[in-house]
Amino acid sequence: MPILKKITRFPIKGLSGENINKILLEENQVLPGDREFAFAKSHVLFDEKNPVYLRKTNFLALVQDDKLAELKTTFDHKLKRLIIKIKEETVLDEIMDNDMNRHKVEIFFQKHLDLGEKNKPMLVQGTKSENNKDFKHSFSDLPDRVISIINMNTIYDLEKKIGKKIDPSRFRANLLIDDIDPWKEFDWVGKKIKIGETVLEVFKRTQRCAATNVNPETALRDINIPHEIKNHFGHLDLGVYAKVKKTGIISVNDELIIN
Repeated sequence: MPILKKITRFPIKGLSGENINKILLEENQVLPGDREFAFAKSHVLFDEKNPVYLRKTNFLALVQDDKLAELKTTFDHKLKRLIIKIKEETVLDEIMDNDMNRHKVEIFFQKHLDLGEKNKPMLVQGTKSENNKDFKHSFSDLPDRVISIINMNTIYDLEKKIGKKIDPSRFRANLLIDDIDPWKEFDWVGKKIKIGETVLEVFKRTQRCAATNVNPETALRDINIPHEIKNHFGHLDLGVYAKVKKTGIISVNDELIIN
């Protein structure tokens, strides 16, 4: 029976993930705190009071900004404290609770990514929409409020085909599962999954993009993941997306029951 091996959220789009042992999933919402913040590019207008979905190319993200992978980040949600390390050296430590500190963080990314003097990114936060009180905005790659799922054995199967090690964190999944045959998760599309107290409904396979080409350890584009998937399996998909249909707590090592 499939087992939930890891739960991960990404507080700031494009930056490091945070592993969690247990969390409450809410109906029709993303993983709490996932992609809650992002760095909008200098030309992008984003209204935090009435957030709308924008494509990932409007924000700093690995698909274009591979140097983000050089940064090992931790984020304290309560304090809004961001710590950034490069090769174990702390290069930034700011509590982003005022405009001055947010500006310092924005300048750091402007310089680190060599964006130019006129291209300072802006730190933005997803908030509840005024038009829909239940909507909690996330800077996800999709307009839908989704949970992303990756099968570890699917990654292992791809590794065997290309003869190279693939870090699962390339795929930036919320849920990493084990004890299921490779690619079997594709059969879940249109089905419901019970995990702990919650129920998810899988609705779509995940098409991979150039962001997965970036090695999370070296920040180098060392494997063309979409090309390799296409070459060996005839499509561009790895992983699935699901929506939360029932509020409840999930925990690492929970079993997945497929209906």
